[in-house]
Amino acid sequence: LSYLFLGIVACGDKAPPAPPPPPVALSVLATFGDSASTIEGIAGFAGRLFVCDWKDGTIYRIDPADPTPVAVGGLPIAPGTAVLGIVADSLGNLYFAVPEPGVIYRVAAGRLGATDFNPKKDAQVFATGALGANAMAFDRAAGHLWITGGPSGNLYHVGPEGGAVAVAASGYATMAADTTMPVRVYVVNGIAIDSKGVIYTGNTGTGEISSIVIGAGYTPASIATFVLDPRLIGADGLHMDDQDNLWVDANFRNTLARVGPDGRVTIVASSTPDGNYTDSTMVPAYPQTGAGNALRFPAEMTRMGNTMYIANLNFPIGANTGQPVKGATVAAVTLP
Repeated sequence: LSYLFLGIVACGDKAPPAPPPPPVALSVLATFGDSASTIEGIAGFAGRLFVCDWKDGTIYRIDPADPTPVAVGGLPIAPGTAVLGIVADSLGNLYFAVPEPGVIYRVAAGRLGATDFNPKKDAQVFATGALGANAMAFDRAAGHLWITGGPSGNLYHVGPEGGAVAVAASGYATMAADTTMPVRVYVVNGIAIDSKGVIYTGNTGTGEISSIVIGAGYTPASIATFVLDPRLIGADGLHMDDQDNLWVDANFRNTLARVGPDGRVTIVASSTPDGNYTDSTMVPAYPQTGAGNALRFPAEMTRMGNTMYIANLNFPIGANTGQPVKGATVAAVTLP
């Protein structure tokens, strides 16, 4: 009887099953321009989002609560010119990275939406010499703007007053050997800065995230591999949250991943045009609700509250091959 009693007690001590993980909601927040439009950068300020259309340089503003895009300005660039990173400073002024000439344009917050907005006057050259200018982030210590150089392999910085950029680091990211991957040339792509001032950049072709400790004179004290994971191949937009979790969207994978401070990778959200996954390692760790193809070759992202807003570059390669929807969109991913 004693054995029977112990067995009953043991059964009663079994832990209840773990609750299912909370869902992640995906949706397409807005479409910009028309089927010929392209966006890559996205910035957020005071509850509003901003993007720029490569087709004609138009700057759009969107209120997530009423997601109808509103044209609020433009850049003085030729039609079809790539506009990559966009970032807002603490006052809401916007900065736009134009890679081919290596120029960063600045548009004052007070001029956005002005009826007499003039791109040649209101979009002022803030920084020069940033060949391949891609993603951007401001540091907290000195208000320096940090700029990744994409295929140049450079990490640039410039002071709060702008001017010619300086190269802080170069040649630390190696191009992927896979010549069939067109995005492999972007060896220094997205950028994020953690609470300690460490800078992180992404190598799109390899899925490597590098950590760069900045020392005296804005030169690297150390550069190391923070994480290298095939699930991050296509690493494009980076975002650091207040818990020092690094969020990475991988354009080639159509995914949004979270990388903990310990380097552990979790696939949080993912899309395929047909809803099927040929690679089981890319299946998200959370149930997905909403639009099955909301992520369409995702590029830069910004976070407001519990939602990540992601600019879809929508190139039809990698996991986005076969995407039936054309044009420029922003995806909204509500996190668990």
